Amino acid sequence: MLDLQETAAKRQLIAEEHLDIARKRLKMQHTVSEQEFEDRQKEVLQLFRLTKSTQDATYEWYKDRIEDRVEGTCNWFLEHAHFQEWLKQVSGPLLVSADPGCGKSVLAKYLVDHVLQDSATVCYFFFKDQDQNTVCQALCALLHQLFCQKPALLKHAIEQCEQNGEGLINSTKSLWAVLENAVQDSEAGPVIILLDALDECAESEFEDLMRNIEGQSRKSQLSHGTLKYIMTSRPYQQIVGRFQGLIKSFPHIHIPGEEESEAISHEVNRVIEYRVNQLARDEQLSNDTKTALRDALLQVEHRTYLWVYLVFDYLKSQGFKKTKKGIQSAIEVLPKTVSQAYEKILSKSKDHTMVQKSWQDLDLEREEDFKSRLRSCCGLFISVYHRRVYFLHQTAREFLIADVSPTASVLQHVRWEHSIAMQHAHRILAGMCLYYIS
Repeated sequence: MLDLQETAAKRQLIAEEHLDIARKRLKMQHTVSEQEFEDRQKEVLQLFRLTKSTQDATYEWYKDRIEDRVEGTCNWFLEHAHFQEWLKQVSGPLLVSADPGCGKSVLAKYLVDHVLQDSATVCYFFFKDQDQNTVCQALCALLHQLFCQKPALLKHAIEQCEQNGEGLINSTKSLWAVLENAVQDSEAGPVIILLDALDECAESEFEDLMRNIEGQSRKSQLSHGTLKYIMTSRPYQQIVGRFQGLIKSFPHIHIPGEEESEAISHEVNRVIEYRVNQLARDEQLSNDTKTALRDALLQVEHRTYLWVYLVFDYLKSQGFKKTKKGIQSAIEVLPKTVSQAYEKILSKSKDHTMVQKSWQDLDLEREEDFKSRLRSCCGLFISVYHRRVYFLHQTAREFLIADVSPTASVLQHVRWEHSIAMQHAHRILAGMCLYYIS
């Protein structure tokens, strides 16, 4: 009897040990499974980053390169009745249109960084012509931000990733499906998507973008969803007109900044005051000199934020005598328009021999030296970031491009404006590429 009890006790002990081992194995498998899932989440999240190295420009950089607003500006929009109404809405789109150089991107950056964050999960994309201009790029950036802020929503991307693999980031249909499923998830909460510069979206993809925004807006309204869009654009009829079908459902869908020229002009004056005070402090200008400069700038017609930015860069780069007469002389030659400012920036370069050289005559120089000389030649007209050259503004590219092929060479041109035909530019670039690889 005693032996039976001892045997039973031993067997029970062995069974408990086996059970303990089984529990540990199960826990280990669960831990491994969790780790694998976390690793998979990180892989999928990184997929939407669209960067292969630290040299690649990110969607954050396109926003952060934009100037911060000056205190007291953007109020024409922030106080607009349509914007206030949109803020109260649970869902729906809002389009802000305004002329070039009137601060749409500055406004968009301010909304993302300081206005909208408290009320919703905010995702943004700043379209950039010729560079960051596709719907796939936009959707990947939006999804990356959404999943970073709401990791639980990544499951919607993982499902699509299992079907499409890395090809997911090149499929607009699949990306739209991921976004739609994610924002409809109860864990998403209110989501605001900001798209800056719709006019710089690739023309061939604009219709797809608008069709999906319209579809999502209608669906969100019908299902009592909490998805909102806010977009900026130049006042092109083909873009503004595309929103007409939504007016019945969303009567306050459009804020035409081009009709707010007086209010915007007052805010541009604030920027002029701010920049004059800044220049006076840096250059130690007298009150009389400062007042003369401010008054002269405020008298210029058709003032825009971009013009102010260019004019003050011109003043700093040219230099002037810090007297009333000196400032008067500087004022007399100040550019009165953005085009005149671009002309003066590019006309500063005296290195005409560089333009005359053939491909065979060109010498290779160190990258930093080339970058420095390029900035010296082009001034504020361009910026260089991670080995890429960018125009200061979309209007800079438009300033150079000719509608038809110029009949004279660049050297014979008195003006830089519309001096480059795209066909001619493509031919030169193709020739340089062929020469490089031969």
